[in-house]
Amino acid sequence: MAQEDTYNATYLEFIKSVKFYPSSDELAEPVLRLGQGGALILAFDDLSGENGNYWYTIEQRNADWSEGQLSEFEWLEGFNNNRIEQQSFSFAPRTQYMHHRLAIPNRDVRITKSGNYLLKVFLNGNELAMVRRFMVVENQVVILPITRQAAMVEKARTHQEIDFTVDLKKLEVRLPRQEIRTTILQNGYWQGAVIGVEPFFVRDRILDFDYQDKLAFPGGKEFRFFDLRSLQNRSERIEDMRQTPYQTDIYLFADRSRTYSTYLLNPDANGKFVIQNFDIGDDANVYADYANVHFTFEKPIPFEGSDLYVLGAFNDFQPWTDYRMEYSEADHAYHLNVLLKQGYYNYAYGLVSGPPYLPDFEETEGNWYETENDYTILVYYRALGERYDRIIGARSFKAFQR
Repeated sequence: MAQEDTYNATYLEFIKSVKFYPSSDELAEPVLRLGQGGALILAFDDLSGENGNYWYTIEQRNADWSEGQLSEFEWLEGFNNNRIEQQSFSFAPRTQYMHHRLAIPNRDVRITKSGNYLLKVFLNGNELAMVRRFMVVENQVVILPITRQAAMVEKARTHQEIDFTVDLKKLEVRLPRQEIRTTILQNGYWQGAVIGVEPFFVRDRILDFDYQDKLAFPGGKEFRFFDLRSLQNRSERIEDMRQTPYQTDIYLFADRSRTYSTYLLNPDANGKFVIQNFDIGDDANVYADYANVHFTFEKPIPFEGSDLYVLGAFNDFQPWTDYRMEYSEADHAYHLNVLLKQGYYNYAYGLVSGPPYLPDFEETEGNWYETENDYTILVYYRALGERYDRIIGARSFKAFQR
């Protein structure tokens, strides 16, 4: 399977509000600490109106997410084709759905080795519904990151450079340049991750990753946001709200390009979203309703040769057709209507022009090095003769936190 087929993705249009996170922090990356308890939570809604059954499997992967070499018996305790048993009917007034929930590990599944893993969910056991990446980590090393402006002059105002050291402590690594590789991830966006980075310099038991330009990430801007936690009161980003007994329509204030606008500090969730309901019920998972959210992006003339998309963690930053905006000559603006569950959302506008179909945010959002972003560093270790990549350390941190 190619790496592109292992990215986080949801393949069925009636599955909404997919979240995969550690039970201790729903805005954190899906990382399990080996042997330290805790769990990862997968939660999603099925709006099809059918009472479908969902099954899941787990696959062991290499550091570059290619297919792993270990057999299931070497990393799994339990069974590897299990039904998601926890499901609940919704109590939302306008949208009916079935909420599904899974915790890993559980009585059927326990992972015994660190490394990369894929969680795959199938509808009725055979139709691929979604793919999610997660990591199981050992605490063998100490990672010390430093965030600074990019060293290259042309990127100094737009990019953030990540330098870091890895202290091996008591771990015996004979050939660190050959056996150690790292991955750096910004805001959980795997398509933009830098993978396979070897140590730049080795001194005693300290590995130094101090490159120029190699670990420079576009700073972006603080994410745009809207608050949908109440469908009875309009928040600051909502221009209009219209309700019928059957649906709710939310019209956001029109957006426009921020490429040349001055940087503005605005605390955000770095592209993520949370499901919350301020109106009724104690459990937002089943009491929160859905609404049609209308996005508008003003542009005097359409973008030439590119399609405009609304992107965020709510759609895995994937430019699916359902999130492509349509241009209207009548009001010189792009428009899109998306069905979303009550909660707080971050989003951005991205342009896609062709292969490899990766969104470009430069013309719609712009980049400032001061932007606060979430980063995760993963340290992989495969000793000569070993057949899998251990993750011997992970560190998440915020760049330019204020």
